[in-house]
Amino acid sequence: MLGKVLKYDIKVLSRYLIPLYAVLLGLGLMIRLLSFFEKVSIINIILGIMIVAFIFAVTFSFILNGIFVIKYYLENLYKDQGYLTHTLPVKKGTLLLSKVLVALITIIMTFVIIIISVLIAFYTNGLFGDVFKVLGQSLAGMEIYKFILFMLVYGLIGYLTTILMVFASISIGFSKSSNKLVNSVVWALIFYFGMEFLYMGVLGIVMGINPSFIANLDNNTFMMADLLNFFMIFMVFTACIGGVYYYISYRFMNKKLNLE
Repeated sequence: MLGKVLKYDIKVLSRYLIPLYAVLLGLGLMIRLLSFFEKVSIINIILGIMIVAFIFAVTFSFILNGIFVIKYYLENLYKDQGYLTHTLPVKKGTLLLSKVLVALITIIMTFVIIIISVLIAFYTNGLFGDVFKVLGQSLAGMEIYKFILFMLVYGLIGYLTTILMVFASISIGFSKSSNKLVNSVVWALIFYFGMEFLYMGVLGIVMGINPSFIANLDNNTFMMADLLNFFMIFMVFTACIGGVYYYISYRFMNKKLNLE
């Protein structure tokens, strides 16, 4: 049943994402075509505008992806669609898990489309060779590609935790009989500042255990592996917080569902 729900969720979200992908690919193609005439002054100005627009589109595509996922979660589970969704012979946990998986799948899809559009716009002969050469180089005792892979995983966990934070806020806010959206926003702010406070606490604990870490960042004893160990602590902590948000969303959806 999870597969059917997930397939449906992806299909619905595609209606929002396809126009975004079309803009990214279209801008990449326009930059490529205009680059053939960059020696013409007016074309060069237009090309510059297109590149700036492309940078903005790439930057905001991740934000828009998250907004679309949250909007769909709200409409499908707590707005008018919720009356139909919750009558389906599907467990609440399955509905929630599908929304989390679709958030993960769509952000990966968005990342892939961005890479493709960047290649369309700026690919040159030998680019892959140069990139692989750089990625294979060592920085402070570690290959660059390993660090990038780690940070990509950390970024995905951070993204999902943020999405789950909003899911939990909506689930709590819509358990109330009135001012549902206002309550959701209030809980989102509470969770956000609570997370920041907890991160500061974890940082304080880490610094207390290893006070020389920050000092080592500025001298020759710094190693990339030390930095990854530092980030690993926060990655695990972030994943645990995401698990708490998931449980809150499931608990309120399962026990205190109150549709608008």
